[in-house]
Amino acid sequence: MAADQIPTQPKPTPPPKPTQPAWRRLIPIALIIVGLLVTVIFGLRSVRSFRQVRYIQQQGLDKGTASVDAIQPWMTIRFIAVAYAVPEEYLYSALDVAFDKRNADRPIGRIQPEPPGQGDGPPPTPIPDFGTVIVERAKAAVLAYQADPVATGLHDVRPWMSLRYISNSTGVPLDDLFDKTGLSPSLNPDKPLDLLAAEEEYPGGPRALTDDVARALGVDPGRGRP
Repeated sequence: MAADQIPTQPKPTPPPKPTQPAWRRLIPIALIIVGLLVTVIFGLRSVRSFRQVRYIQQQGLDKGTASVDAIQPWMTIRFIAVAYAVPEEYLYSALDVAFDKRNADRPIGRIQPEPPGQGDGPPPTPIPDFGTVIVERAKAAVLAYQADPVATGLHDVRPWMSLRYISNSTGVPLDDLFDKTGLSPSLNPDKPLDLLAAEEEYPGGPRALTDDVARALGVDPGRGRP
């Protein structure tokens, strides 16, 4: 048989490539969309935080010189307490916030105390537009405190507190606190203790300063520590 007459073997047909389910092809697209959403969310938060910091600086909230008109719904009870050196307990009482509903880190625009009960009648109706109402109440509370400071006392000393806040809450003069901690009276008494300790390189850091202030007040230094 001639060479050109030798029958050729047909090439084997390659097996078909397995097809991926449609949901697997969508995974990369879904991950990209989720990534974009996360980026947008954190980007918006960063912008909001930047604007709030600028607002704090412009209004003098970090220096204790701000007017009560600077109070905004996004501020928390704790922020207002430190910025205006008004005890938290005083603010809670002035704003009629029940003990079981107190949250120092919740924006005041989202804190709505329950109106007085009506006996066996229908449940009380929530106060409309409370974000605006509570801001006005907070302003009035700060002004009332500034006109007639009340020493509510402190059970412990926390790093978020400022020397002026502590002084107003306990009735201990600022000069005494500066003297007992060895800090210069020229420092900003409206700055939280943790920031003050960090900036002044206080020996032992924020915890040591907090403990020293507690001892100066006769309070257990470890009380309230997480």
